[in-house]
Amino acid sequence: MMENEFYRIELQCVGNYIVPRNVGSITKYPTELGPNQACTLPGATPGESLVTGDAYMLASFEYRQKDIWRNFGILVLFWAAFIALQVFAMEKFQHGANARAVTIYAKEKKENKELNDRLQQRKAAGRKDQDNGVVGGTTTTSGKAFTWENLDYTVPVPGGTRQLLNKVFGYVKPGTLTALMGSSGAGKTTLLDVLAGRKTIGVIHGDVLIGGEPTGVAFQRGTAYCEQLDVHESTATVREALRFSAYLRQPYEVTKEEKDAYVEEVIALLEMEDIADAMIGQPGVGLGVEARKRVTIGVELAAKPQLLLFLDEPTSGLDGQSAYNIVRFLKKLAAAGQAILCTIHQPNALLFEQFDNLLLLQRGGECVYFGPIGKDSQHLVRYLAERGAECPSDANPAEYVLEAIGAGSRERIGPTDWAELWRQSTNFEQVRREIQHIRAEATQHPPESDPKANQEYATPFFHQLKIVSERTLTAFWRQPDYGFTRLFTHGVIALITSLTFLNLGNSTQDLQYRVFAIFQASVMPAIIISQVEPMFIMARMIFIRESSSRMYSQIVFALGQLLAEMPYSILCAVTYFVLFYYPAGFNTASDRAGYHFFMILATELFSVTLGQMLAALTPTFSLFCGVTIPKASMPAFWRAWLYHLDPFTRLISGLVSTELHGLPIICQASEFSIFQPPSGETCQQWAGDFVNATVGYLDNPAATADCRYCPYSVGDEFYAGLDISFSTRWRDLGIMLAFTAFNTIVTLIASKLFKFAKR
Repeated sequence: MMENEFYRIELQCVGNYIVPRNVGSITKYPTELGPNQACTLPGATPGESLVTGDAYMLASFEYRQKDIWRNFGILVLFWAAFIALQVFAMEKFQHGANARAVTIYAKEKKENKELNDRLQQRKAAGRKDQDNGVVGGTTTTSGKAFTWENLDYTVPVPGGTRQLLNKVFGYVKPGTLTALMGSSGAGKTTLLDVLAGRKTIGVIHGDVLIGGEPTGVAFQRGTAYCEQLDVHESTATVREALRFSAYLRQPYEVTKEEKDAYVEEVIALLEMEDIADAMIGQPGVGLGVEARKRVTIGVELAAKPQLLLFLDEPTSGLDGQSAYNIVRFLKKLAAAGQAILCTIHQPNALLFEQFDNLLLLQRGGECVYFGPIGKDSQHLVRYLAERGAECPSDANPAEYVLEAIGAGSRERIGPTDWAELWRQSTNFEQVRREIQHIRAEATQHPPESDPKANQEYATPFFHQLKIVSERTLTAFWRQPDYGFTRLFTHGVIALITSLTFLNLGNSTQDLQYRVFAIFQASVMPAIIISQVEPMFIMARMIFIRESSSRMYSQIVFALGQLLAEMPYSILCAVTYFVLFYYPAGFNTASDRAGYHFFMILATELFSVTLGQMLAALTPTFSLFCGVTIPKASMPAFWRAWLYHLDPFTRLISGLVSTELHGLPIICQASEFSIFQPPSGETCQQWAGDFVNATVGYLDNPAATADCRYCPYSVGDEFYAGLDISFSTRWRDLGIMLAFTAFNTIVTLIASKLFKFAKR
């Protein structure tokens, strides 16, 4: 590309490219290129003021115009080779082909082996008590009834608002399992989110009470919510996922040993002994659908919810047997005194009978029925029959009731609105009286004063940070592709650069090569950012779910991500520095090498924090660092502010000045600008004034012909024209660290203020 561009043009030798020339008060030299002057442009011919592009490229880089099409052909061959290699690899290597059938287990530690042996012994002894619905001390008992009445919910839409819930009444008592059913779009999940206090948009009207008291700040800590999508840290084992929940959601005063023991009880309850040390994996890869559902429930149970357990379609995507197993577990929990409310989509008759109560919604978020189901669904069937919807004996009541209200494939039975029938029924009045009775009982037994009632999180900040950082570090360690890719990229770029500029000398050309080699460091941030962003975004998806349960704060999440990146950043900086700095022949003095390493490390940290801060935007600042375009040549608008704002200005300035400061320059024979002095004068007599007023040196000052002028005598003279100074190198490092601190602060603030998901 350079040869294609340069061979068409001619470069004119004027101004600073003429030596010797008039500088300051010196006026003895011709203003145009004269017979006793030389052009410093590579490829210049003595006495000629024009330099062809071909000559310039040949002298500077040994590029030839005749090689253009050869080089293009080589690029095509590279492209074809890479395509062929990709096709071969895709055909030869079947990565993850058997992943659905493979469960990956973490390396078994001594502690885990003992725990697994105990679980297997319990499993072998049988679960007669649990099969009879007795859970014992595994779960806590909900001591308060949960009620809601006259509940409305509206959301803003273009042009106005839309009501999603309309005058909904109901309650959940301790020890009961309540099903929430309705057609698609009836508002089942919406109602569940409203009751759980997880809605972030819209307006809610009505009373939602726990034990007769409004739900406070700590309500979400006292409840558990199993979402429909089983979002978990894919690299965590089942036991680790449950422990993570227990460590952060159970009271801080509970000892670690007690929390660990409780987690083992939950594993046994949910019959996950065989997969306790299995990694969860991604949906579709790793644990199966049913096992993931059990993990989701287990994570919530590990928190020891004191108030209520919400589940959003826990049987979704499961076959009949798996769905029955999940509901059987829920029945066990309810029998132990847990209050449970869950949405469910068209269960079979056997599954439907496991529930104690039913809350049925029709489109528009209106309640159609709330009350007991009964054996063989007798209470629900009788309610329907009294209103003209006789359920056939061979029909599934759960499916029939949806058909009756118009939520199935057939038209609604009867001309009357079922929501209106419900509001006119005695059953509705019984529900309202029961809610009032629950509230009256609650007033007779006022709750004890809880000093932590307004505490948003169960554990203190530094405990959260410790647990979250440990999990994030473990996740990074178990994803070797991420760490290896970063390390490999740093190593390859450093090695290619250092081998390209191997053992640089002190010539003018080597001086330029040193700057080019240093400039390669500015390539790394874009690569680092592109690797950091996906990790941050995937971790944020998990945080969104966990933050709804008040497990840990946004600040902890952001700091945990940053701290987990630190070991990899240091390792990558060391790798890049060692493979680049010494093979390239840079200054080995401890102060120079040490500064170079710290600047590379600061750049690494800056890149990581920038990637985490922006998450989706990777700006290219390299054009404004002062090497590709010197500051003086930039447009005034960019020069005024972007040059100084660009962090790469500090990176390049610090590294270039540290490496080139005091470096003596010895021009090679081909690098001298040769000119002839006037007859009777030596080179020093003719050009001495110019050399003393500018930079560089005369190689043969006493000669009377073929004066050899080198444009630089020391490295400082080279970077002076780039507005770089050795005296500001520590300031530049400090500014890089300040940029890193700024990125971190913005990331923390953004994590705190901005909501990544709306519900």
